[in-house]
Amino acid sequence: MSSAPSNLQGKRVLVTGGAGGVGRAVASRMVAAGATVLIADREELELRCAVEAVRASVSNARIDSVTADLANSSGLARMFDRVDTWLGGLDILVACAGVGSGPLMDMSEPDWRYVIESNLVSYVACSQGAIERMRAAGIKHGIIILVGSISVHIKAVGESVYNASKGGVAAFAETLRKELIPHDIRITLVEPGAIDSAMQPFSIEERARLVRESRLLPPEEVADAILFAATRGPGVDVVTLRIEPLVQKIV
Repeated sequence: MSSAPSNLQGKRVLVTGGAGGVGRAVASRMVAAGATVLIADREELELRCAVEAVRASVSNARIDSVTADLANSSGLARMFDRVDTWLGGLDILVACAGVGSGPLMDMSEPDWRYVIESNLVSYVACSQGAIERMRAAGIKHGIIILVGSISVHIKAVGESVYNASKGGVAAFAETLRKELIPHDIRITLVEPGAIDSAMQPFSIEERARLVRESRLLPPEEVADAILFAATRGPGVDVVTLRIEPLVQKIV
């Protein structure tokens, strides 16, 4: 039996949420594995820092960025224009853009709508744009990795809007996976537990302590799980990958 490919040489990758901890770690690993990577996020300065960090850690890194808010159509169009002009096509999409939320009754309508647009609608739109390009180019073994959340299983109080968006991602991923099997495009849903990220309501020092106590996942661990899914052989379908800290919150 042949083993899975050990690198991503020649693959063209789009990572949304690329300035965040997980997105940055994914980009670094994929560039190191030989891929050409475009990262997208909302904040230009944070994107620039992410690109510089990857270039500093990986020699001859092929990476660039595009500033885009994927909660709206203009941001999506801006990103995919850069995919077409700089990447020149797409082999792998990693969608990990997202925002947190509070309890529904503590949010204004524009605020909860923004959460749904960012965490769910953008995933649908990014997937559609990626699939269109893969099919038009006759890409073999295309891969779409959607980062959901363990929150849909925990259903913690105060996360109703966030859970609605991530629950939608989970249902979307499983159904779309079946639809795309005939087109040789694989869908993977990654469901991380609590991650050491800016979305956590803790200081940097407190988050570091929680990582040491196995209460938060280092972003690099989630990135490793994503890289695992992206480097399986063409006959292997990683359907759902759940990863959580040893001491995962349950309420």
